[in-house]
Amino acid sequence: MVQTWAVLALSLGYVGLLFLVAYYGDQRARRRDGRQVAKPIVYSLSLAVYCTSWTYYGSVGLSAATGYNFLPVYVGPILLFLVAWPLVRRIVLLSKRHNITSIADFVAARHGKSQWLAAAITVIAVIGIMPYTALQLKAVSTSFGVLTQQAHGPLSSLLHQPGADAYTELGISLLLATFAILFGTRRIEATEHHDGLILAIAFESVVKLLAFLLVGAFVTWGMFGGFGDLASRVDASPALRHLFRSGGDGALWVTITGLAFAAALCLPRQFHVTIVENAGEGDLRRAAWLFPLYLVVINIFVVPIAVAGLSMFPTGNVAGDLFVIALPMAAGQNVIALLAFIGGFSAATGMVIMSCVALSTMVSNDLVMPIVRHGRRLVLAERENIGAIILGIRRAAILAVMLL
Repeated sequence: MVQTWAVLALSLGYVGLLFLVAYYGDQRARRRDGRQVAKPIVYSLSLAVYCTSWTYYGSVGLSAATGYNFLPVYVGPILLFLVAWPLVRRIVLLSKRHNITSIADFVAARHGKSQWLAAAITVIAVIGIMPYTALQLKAVSTSFGVLTQQAHGPLSSLLHQPGADAYTELGISLLLATFAILFGTRRIEATEHHDGLILAIAFESVVKLLAFLLVGAFVTWGMFGGFGDLASRVDASPALRHLFRSGGDGALWVTITGLAFAAALCLPRQFHVTIVENAGEGDLRRAAWLFPLYLVVINIFVVPIAVAGLSMFPTGNVAGDLFVIALPMAAGQNVIALLAFIGGFSAATGMVIMSCVALSTMVSNDLVMPIVRHGRRLVLAERENIGAIILGIRRAAILAVMLL
Protein backbone atom coordinates (compact mmCIF):
# COMPACT_ATOMS: atom_id res chain seq x y z
CA MET A 1 0.00 0.00 0.00
CA VAL A 2 1.14 3.52 -0.80
CA GLN A 3 0.27 6.40 1.49
CA THR A 4 -2.58 8.53 0.17
CA TRP A 5 -0.68 11.75 0.76
CA ALA A 6 2.22 10.48 -1.36
CA VAL A 7 -0.06 9.69 -4.32
CA LEU A 8 -1.80 13.06 -4.00
CA ALA A 9 1.48 14.93 -3.76
CA LEU A 10 2.87 13.13 -6.79
CA SER A 11 -0.28 13.80 -8.80
CA LEU A 12 -0.36 17.49 -7.92
CA GLY A 13 3.36 17.78 -8.58
CA TYR A 14 2.91 16.21 -12.00
CA VAL A 15 0.07 18.57 -12.91
CA GLY A 16 2.24 21.45 -11.72
CA LEU A 17 4.98 20.23 -14.07
CA LEU A 18 2.46 20.20 -16.91
CA PHE A 19 1.59 23.80 -16.12
CA LEU A 20 5.27 24.72 -16.39
CA VAL A 21 5.66 22.84 -19.68
CA ALA A 22 2.57 24.51 -21.15
CA TYR A 23 3.65 27.93 -19.92
CA TYR A 24 7.09 27.43 -21.44
CA GLY A 25 5.49 26.38 -24.71
CA ASP A 26 3.36 29.52 -24.81
CA GLN A 27 6.33 31.74 -24.01
CA ARG A 28 8.51 30.03 -26.62
CA ALA A 29 5.80 30.43 -29.25
CA ARG A 30 5.53 34.10 -28.39
CA ARG A 31 9.28 34.53 -28.89
CA ARG A 32 9.31 32.08 -31.84
CA ASP A 33 12.55 30.72 -30.42
CA GLY A 34 13.31 27.47 -32.24
CA ARG A 35 9.66 26.67 -32.79
CA GLN A 36 10.02 25.46 -36.37
CA VAL A 37 12.86 23.08 -35.48
CA ALA A 38 11.05 21.24 -32.73
CA LYS A 39 7.50 21.54 -34.07
CA PRO A 40 7.33 18.34 -36.21
CA ILE A 41 8.37 16.14 -33.28
CA VAL A 42 6.01 17.88 -30.87
CA TYR A 43 3.20 17.60 -33.41
CA SER A 44 3.86 13.88 -33.96
CA LEU A 45 3.93 13.15 -30.23
CA SER A 46 0.74 15.15 -29.65
CA LEU A 47 -1.08 12.75 -31.99
CA ALA A 48 -0.48 10.08 -29.35
CA VAL A 49 -3.34 11.64 -27.36
CA TYR A 50 -5.10 8.83 -29.26
CA CYS A 51 -3.62 6.53 -26.59
CA THR A 52 -5.88 7.10 -23.60
CA SER A 53 -6.19 5.24 -20.31
CA TRP A 54 -7.90 2.51 -22.35
CA THR A 55 -4.57 1.99 -24.12
CA TYR A 56 -2.66 2.10 -20.87
CA TYR A 57 -4.94 -0.15 -18.82
CA GLY A 58 -7.64 -1.47 -21.15
CA SER A 59 -5.40 -2.98 -23.82
CA VAL A 60 -3.89 -5.28 -21.23
CA GLY A 61 -7.34 -6.12 -19.88
CA LEU A 62 -8.67 -6.89 -23.36
CA SER A 63 -5.61 -8.97 -24.16
CA ALA A 64 -6.11 -10.92 -20.95
CA ALA A 65 -9.68 -11.66 -22.02
CA THR A 66 -9.41 -12.06 -25.81
CA GLY A 67 -5.75 -12.53 -26.71
CA TYR A 68 -4.73 -10.30 -29.61
CA ASN A 69 -8.06 -8.61 -30.31
CA PHE A 70 -6.77 -5.33 -28.90
CA LEU A 71 -4.49 -4.85 -31.93
CA PRO A 72 -7.06 -3.59 -34.50
CA VAL A 73 -7.52 -0.45 -32.38
CA TYR A 74 -3.97 0.48 -33.41
CA VAL A 75 -3.87 -1.08 -36.88
CA GLY A 76 -6.46 1.49 -38.00
CA PRO A 77 -4.46 4.66 -37.22
CA ILE A 78 -1.24 3.01 -38.42
CA LEU A 79 -2.86 2.40 -41.81
CA LEU A 80 -4.22 5.95 -41.85
CA PHE A 81 -0.78 7.51 -41.49
CA LEU A 82 1.32 4.97 -43.37
CA VAL A 83 -0.99 4.37 -46.33
CA ALA A 84 -3.63 7.11 -46.40
CA TRP A 85 -1.58 10.10 -45.28
CA PRO A 86 -2.30 11.88 -48.63
CA LEU A 87 -5.93 11.90 -47.49
CA VAL A 88 -4.91 13.55 -44.23
CA ARG A 89 -2.80 16.04 -46.19
CA ARG A 90 -5.78 16.88 -48.39
CA ILE A 91 -7.97 17.53 -45.35
CA VAL A 92 -5.25 19.72 -43.81
CA LEU A 93 -5.00 21.82 -46.97
CA LEU A 94 -8.77 22.25 -47.21
CA SER A 95 -9.02 23.16 -43.54
CA LYS A 96 -6.29 25.79 -43.76
CA ARG A 97 -7.87 27.25 -46.89
CA HIS A 98 -11.26 27.65 -45.20
CA ASN A 99 -10.05 28.42 -41.63
CA ILE A 100 -11.63 25.24 -40.25
CA THR A 101 -11.41 24.94 -36.46
CA SER A 102 -13.25 21.67 -35.72
CA ILE A 103 -14.60 18.48 -37.24
CA ALA A 104 -18.09 20.04 -37.16
CA ASP A 105 -16.87 23.03 -39.18
CA PHE A 106 -15.17 20.75 -41.69
CA VAL A 107 -18.16 18.50 -42.37
CA ALA A 108 -20.52 21.47 -42.53
CA ALA A 109 -18.20 23.29 -44.94
CA ARG A 110 -18.20 20.29 -47.28
CA HIS A 111 -22.02 20.35 -47.33
CA GLY A 112 -22.84 23.94 -48.18
CA LYS A 113 -21.71 25.39 -44.82
CA SER A 114 -24.85 24.06 -43.20
CA GLN A 115 -25.18 25.57 -39.75
CA TRP A 116 -27.75 22.97 -38.74
CA LEU A 117 -25.38 20.15 -39.70
CA ALA A 118 -22.54 21.68 -37.67
CA ALA A 119 -24.86 22.02 -34.67
CA ALA A 120 -26.03 18.41 -35.00
CA ILE A 121 -22.46 17.13 -35.18
CA THR A 122 -21.56 19.16 -32.10
CA VAL A 123 -24.46 17.72 -30.09
CA ILE A 124 -23.58 14.18 -31.18
CA ALA A 125 -19.91 14.73 -30.28
CA VAL A 126 -20.68 16.09 -26.82
CA ILE A 127 -23.10 13.26 -26.01
CA GLY A 128 -20.84 10.60 -27.48
CA ILE A 129 -17.61 11.69 -25.82
CA MET A 130 -19.08 12.32 -22.37
CA PRO A 131 -18.99 8.63 -21.30
CA TYR A 132 -15.48 8.17 -22.65
CA THR A 133 -14.31 11.23 -20.76
CA ALA A 134 -15.93 9.82 -17.63
CA LEU A 135 -14.05 6.56 -18.21
CA GLN A 136 -10.75 8.42 -18.06
CA LEU A 137 -11.68 9.90 -14.68
CA LYS A 138 -12.77 6.48 -13.45
CA ALA A 139 -9.48 4.98 -14.56
CA VAL A 140 -7.51 7.54 -12.58
CA SER A 141 -9.75 7.15 -9.55
CA THR A 142 -9.56 3.35 -9.63
CA SER A 143 -5.78 3.26 -10.00
CA PHE A 144 -5.56 5.78 -7.18
CA GLY A 145 -7.72 3.49 -5.07
CA VAL A 146 -5.63 0.43 -5.87
CA LEU A 147 -2.45 2.21 -4.84
CA THR A 148 -3.98 3.31 -1.54
CA GLN A 149 -5.94 0.06 -1.04
CA GLN A 150 -9.33 1.75 -1.31
CA ALA A 151 -10.62 -0.20 -4.31
CA HIS A 152 -10.45 -3.85 -5.27
CA GLY A 153 -12.43 -4.21 -8.48
CA PRO A 154 -12.28 -3.67 -12.23
CA LEU A 155 -12.66 -0.27 -13.78
CA SER A 156 -16.29 -0.93 -14.66
CA SER A 157 -17.21 -1.51 -11.01
CA LEU A 158 -16.02 1.84 -9.72
CA LEU A 159 -19.58 3.13 -9.29
CA HIS A 160 -19.98 0.59 -6.51
CA GLN A 161 -16.87 1.69 -4.66
CA PRO A 162 -16.91 3.96 -1.58
CA GLY A 163 -17.79 7.63 -1.97
CA ALA A 164 -14.17 8.72 -1.58
CA ASP A 165 -13.59 7.75 -5.20
CA ALA A 166 -16.34 10.11 -6.34
CA TYR A 167 -14.63 12.98 -4.52
CA THR A 168 -11.34 11.99 -6.15
CA GLU A 169 -12.99 12.18 -9.56
CA LEU A 170 -14.54 15.56 -8.77
CA GLY A 171 -11.19 16.97 -7.69
CA ILE A 172 -9.49 15.63 -10.80
CA SER A 173 -12.29 17.05 -12.97
CA LEU A 174 -11.93 20.55 -11.54
CA LEU A 175 -8.14 20.41 -11.77
CA LEU A 176 -8.15 19.34 -15.42
CA ALA A 177 -10.88 21.85 -16.26
CA THR A 178 -8.67 24.59 -14.82
CA PHE A 179 -5.73 23.42 -16.92
CA ALA A 180 -7.83 23.29 -20.09
CA ILE A 181 -9.23 26.76 -19.42
CA LEU A 182 -5.84 28.32 -18.71
CA PHE A 183 -4.02 26.91 -21.73
CA GLY A 184 -6.85 26.12 -24.14
CA THR A 185 -8.88 29.32 -23.89
CA ARG A 186 -6.31 32.02 -23.22
CA ARG A 187 -7.05 34.00 -26.37
CA ILE A 188 -8.94 33.84 -29.64
CA GLU A 189 -6.84 33.19 -32.72
CA ALA A 190 -7.89 32.56 -36.30
CA THR A 191 -5.60 29.52 -36.46
CA GLU A 192 -6.73 28.13 -33.08
CA HIS A 193 -3.17 26.99 -32.37
CA HIS A 194 -2.39 26.26 -28.71
CA ASP A 195 1.38 25.83 -28.65
CA GLY A 196 1.75 25.50 -24.89
CA LEU A 197 -1.08 23.04 -24.59
CA ILE A 198 0.21 20.91 -27.48
CA LEU A 199 3.70 20.87 -25.95
CA ALA A 200 2.18 19.62 -22.68
CA ILE A 201 0.24 16.90 -24.54
CA ALA A 202 3.43 15.83 -26.33
CA PHE A 203 5.23 15.73 -22.97
CA GLU A 204 2.46 13.53 -21.57
CA SER A 205 2.83 11.20 -24.53
CA VAL A 206 6.49 10.70 -23.65
CA VAL A 207 5.67 10.15 -19.98
CA LYS A 208 3.01 7.48 -20.57
CA LEU A 209 5.21 5.69 -23.11
CA LEU A 210 8.24 5.58 -20.79
CA ALA A 211 6.11 4.54 -17.82
CA PHE A 212 4.47 1.69 -19.73
CA LEU A 213 7.82 0.49 -21.09
CA LEU A 214 9.28 0.61 -17.57
CA VAL A 215 6.46 -1.51 -16.16
CA GLY A 216 6.65 -3.92 -19.09
CA ALA A 217 10.40 -4.34 -18.78
CA PHE A 218 10.17 -4.86 -15.02
CA VAL A 219 7.41 -7.45 -15.33
CA THR A 220 9.11 -9.27 -18.22
CA TRP A 221 12.65 -9.43 -16.84
CA GLY A 222 12.28 -8.43 -13.19
CA MET A 223 9.39 -10.72 -12.22
CA PHE A 224 9.77 -13.35 -14.93
CA GLY A 225 12.60 -14.73 -17.04
CA GLY A 226 11.94 -12.74 -20.19
CA PHE A 227 9.83 -13.34 -23.28
CA GLY A 228 10.90 -16.98 -23.46
CA ASP A 229 9.74 -17.68 -19.91
CA LEU A 230 6.35 -16.06 -20.56
CA ALA A 231 5.97 -17.97 -23.84
CA SER A 232 6.68 -21.26 -22.04
CA ARG A 233 3.99 -20.42 -19.49
CA VAL A 234 1.54 -19.92 -22.33
CA ASP A 235 2.45 -23.33 -23.79
CA ALA A 236 2.18 -25.00 -20.38
CA SER A 237 -1.34 -23.70 -19.63
CA PRO A 238 -4.28 -24.96 -21.74
CA ALA A 239 -6.26 -21.80 -20.99
CA LEU A 240 -3.41 -19.46 -21.96
CA ARG A 241 -2.54 -21.58 -24.97
CA HIS A 242 -6.11 -21.36 -26.23
CA LEU A 243 -6.17 -17.60 -25.59
CA PHE A 244 -2.90 -16.70 -27.28
CA ARG A 245 -2.35 -19.51 -29.80
CA SER A 246 -5.78 -19.73 -31.41
CA GLY A 247 -6.72 -17.65 -34.44
CA GLY A 248 -8.36 -14.24 -34.19
CA ASP A 249 -11.84 -13.16 -35.24
CA GLY A 250 -11.37 -11.88 -38.81
CA ALA A 251 -14.71 -10.06 -38.99
CA LEU A 252 -14.01 -8.34 -35.67
CA TRP A 253 -10.55 -7.27 -36.83
CA VAL A 254 -11.89 -5.76 -40.04
CA THR A 255 -14.68 -3.92 -38.25
CA ILE A 256 -12.54 -2.50 -35.42
CA THR A 257 -9.74 -1.59 -37.81
CA GLY A 258 -12.19 0.42 -39.91
CA LEU A 259 -13.62 2.16 -36.88
CA ALA A 260 -10.16 2.95 -35.52
CA PHE A 261 -9.08 4.26 -38.94
CA ALA A 262 -11.96 6.75 -38.80
CA ALA A 263 -11.57 7.53 -35.10
CA ALA A 264 -7.91 8.50 -35.50
CA LEU A 265 -9.06 11.41 -37.63
CA CYS A 266 -12.72 12.09 -36.83
CA LEU A 267 -12.75 12.15 -33.03
CA PRO A 268 -12.87 15.86 -32.06
CA ARG A 269 -9.59 15.71 -30.15
CA GLN A 270 -7.85 13.84 -32.97
CA PHE A 271 -9.14 16.24 -35.62
CA HIS A 272 -7.92 19.14 -33.52
CA VAL A 273 -4.38 17.88 -32.97
CA THR A 274 -4.05 16.38 -36.47
CA ILE A 275 -5.67 19.07 -38.60
CA VAL A 276 -6.14 22.28 -36.64
CA GLU A 277 -2.76 22.25 -34.89
CA ASN A 278 -0.87 21.28 -38.04
CA ALA A 279 1.60 24.00 -39.03
CA GLY A 280 2.75 22.66 -42.39
CA GLU A 281 3.40 19.63 -44.55
CA GLY A 282 6.69 19.01 -42.75
CA ASP A 283 4.73 18.20 -39.59
CA LEU A 284 2.65 15.64 -41.44
CA ARG A 285 5.59 13.98 -43.19
CA ARG A 286 7.35 13.41 -39.86
CA ALA A 287 4.15 12.15 -38.23
CA ALA A 288 3.53 9.71 -41.09
CA TRP A 289 6.17 7.40 -39.64
CA LEU A 290 6.75 8.64 -36.08
CA PHE A 291 3.16 8.25 -34.89
CA PRO A 292 2.82 4.66 -36.22
CA LEU A 293 6.19 3.87 -34.63
CA TYR A 294 4.88 5.23 -31.32
CA LEU A 295 1.80 2.97 -31.54
CA VAL A 296 3.97 -0.07 -32.19
CA VAL A 297 6.36 0.65 -29.32
CA ILE A 298 3.66 1.35 -26.71
CA ASN A 299 2.08 -2.04 -27.47
CA ILE A 300 5.24 -4.16 -27.24
CA PHE A 301 4.59 -5.21 -23.63
CA VAL A 302 0.79 -5.51 -23.70
CA VAL A 303 0.72 -9.27 -24.23
CA PRO A 304 3.65 -9.99 -21.85
CA ILE A 305 1.93 -8.01 -19.07
CA ALA A 306 -1.36 -9.81 -19.78
CA VAL A 307 0.34 -13.23 -19.66
CA ALA A 308 2.20 -12.28 -16.49
CA GLY A 309 -0.99 -11.08 -14.83
CA LEU A 310 -2.93 -14.22 -15.74
CA SER A 311 -0.04 -16.32 -14.42
CA MET A 312 0.29 -14.26 -11.23
CA PHE A 313 -3.44 -13.97 -10.52
CA PRO A 314 -4.94 -17.18 -11.99
CA THR A 315 -8.07 -17.07 -9.82
CA GLY A 316 -9.30 -13.87 -11.50
CA ASN A 317 -9.39 -11.90 -8.25
CA VAL A 318 -7.56 -9.03 -9.99
CA ALA A 319 -9.08 -7.53 -13.13
CA GLY A 320 -6.90 -7.47 -16.24
CA ASP A 321 -7.36 -3.71 -16.46
CA LEU A 322 -5.38 -3.40 -13.24
CA PHE A 323 -2.42 -5.66 -14.09
CA VAL A 324 -0.21 -2.67 -14.96
CA ILE A 325 -0.36 -1.47 -11.35
CA ALA A 326 -1.19 -4.71 -9.54
CA LEU A 327 1.88 -6.60 -10.76
CA PRO A 328 4.49 -4.13 -9.42
CA MET A 329 2.55 -3.91 -6.16
CA ALA A 330 2.46 -7.70 -5.87
CA ALA A 331 6.25 -7.65 -6.25
CA GLY A 332 6.55 -5.05 -3.50
CA GLN A 333 7.82 -2.38 -5.93
CA ASN A 334 5.73 0.60 -4.86
CA VAL A 335 7.97 3.07 -6.68
CA ILE A 336 7.34 1.34 -10.01
CA ALA A 337 3.64 1.17 -9.17
CA LEU A 338 3.65 4.93 -8.56
CA LEU A 339 5.36 5.54 -11.89
CA ALA A 340 2.79 3.27 -13.53
CA PHE A 341 0.06 5.39 -11.96
CA ILE A 342 1.61 8.57 -13.35
CA GLY A 343 1.70 6.98 -16.81
CA GLY A 344 -2.00 6.15 -16.59
CA PHE A 345 -2.70 9.60 -15.19
CA SER A 346 -0.94 11.12 -18.21
CA ALA A 347 -2.91 8.96 -20.63
CA ALA A 348 -6.21 10.00 -19.07
CA THR A 349 -5.51 13.69 -18.58
CA GLY A 350 -4.22 14.19 -22.13
CA MET A 351 -7.45 12.85 -23.61
CA VAL A 352 -9.67 14.77 -21.19
CA ILE A 353 -7.94 18.10 -21.72
CA MET A 354 -7.83 17.91 -25.52
CA SER A 355 -11.42 16.68 -25.75
CA CYS A 356 -12.61 19.55 -23.57
CA VAL A 357 -10.75 22.12 -25.67
CA ALA A 358 -12.07 20.66 -28.94
CA LEU A 359 -15.63 20.38 -27.66
CA SER A 360 -15.61 23.89 -26.21
CA THR A 361 -14.62 25.27 -29.62
CA MET A 362 -17.44 23.36 -31.28
CA VAL A 363 -19.99 24.44 -28.67
CA SER A 364 -19.06 28.11 -28.94
CA ASN A 365 -18.71 28.24 -32.73
CA ASP A 366 -21.57 25.97 -33.78
CA LEU A 367 -24.14 26.11 -30.98
CA VAL A 368 -23.97 29.28 -28.91
CA MET A 369 -22.55 31.94 -31.25
CA PRO A 370 -25.10 31.31 -34.03
CA ILE A 371 -27.82 32.04 -31.48
CA VAL A 372 -25.95 35.13 -30.32
CA ARG A 373 -25.57 36.39 -33.87
CA HIS A 374 -29.09 35.72 -35.05
CA GLY A 375 -31.21 36.01 -31.93
CA ARG A 376 -33.60 38.96 -32.19
CA ARG A 377 -33.48 39.80 -28.52
CA LEU A 378 -29.79 39.20 -28.04
CA VAL A 379 -27.55 42.22 -28.42
CA LEU A 380 -24.34 40.50 -27.33
CA ALA A 381 -23.14 40.29 -30.92
CA GLU A 382 -23.14 44.06 -31.12
CA ARG A 383 -20.68 44.43 -28.30
CA GLU A 384 -17.16 45.40 -29.26
CA ASN A 385 -15.41 42.80 -27.13
CA ILE A 386 -16.92 39.76 -28.81
CA GLY A 387 -13.68 37.84 -28.21
CA ALA A 388 -14.21 37.97 -24.45
CA ILE A 389 -17.71 36.57 -24.93
CA ILE A 390 -16.38 33.65 -26.99
CA LEU A 391 -13.72 32.88 -24.40
CA GLY A 392 -16.34 32.99 -21.65
CA ILE A 393 -18.56 30.56 -23.56
CA ARG A 394 -15.67 28.16 -24.11
CA ARG A 395 -14.61 28.26 -20.47
CA ALA A 396 -18.17 27.62 -19.33
CA ALA A 397 -18.44 24.74 -21.81
CA ILE A 398 -15.26 23.12 -20.48
CA LEU A 399 -16.44 23.38 -16.89
CA ALA A 400 -19.90 22.06 -17.81
CA VAL A 401 -18.51 19.05 -19.68
CA MET A 402 -16.18 18.13 -16.84
CA LEU A 403 -18.89 18.45 -14.19
CA LEU A 404 -21.34 16.43 -16.27
